[in-house]
Amino acid sequence: MRRTGFLILAAVPLLFGFAPAAEPDPAVTVTAPAAGSVHRAGGSLFVTWHNDTGRAVDMWLVHGGADRVAQLAAKLSAAPAGETATVLPDVPEGAGYTIEIIARDGGERGSSPSFTVGRPAAQGPPTQRAPGLDSR
Repeated sequence: MRRTGFLILAAVPLLFGFAPAAEPDPAVTVTAPAAGSVHRAGGSLFVTWHNDTGRAVDMWLVHGGADRVAQLAAKLSAAPAGETATVLPDVPEGAGYTIEIIARDGGERGSSPSFTVGRPAAQGPPTQRAPGLDSR
């Protein structure tokens, strides 16, 4: 009898929908720069985001997931979508950089995927041999 009573009490939250609520969509989502991309210090960096807070936002360069390195822009638009080109400051090369967009009141925030500050690999046309030349 005791077991039956215990099972009924354990099942009550499930019957009445007391299950944990699903996580809401984040109010700020940073969509660029792309994960794994490489950007040069001192070069241009294109940043895009979605802002559902209705408030102006600030943009920060973050390294290592927590250390804010530099504020890249202040009081950006409160529009639901934003984009800007900014100059990446002169910071040490390495992986683990992100862009953080944060509502002006310090509440909601979103971060880009991790990217690297360094020298992008040279991308040029492959070297071709002139026709008719022989390498004898």
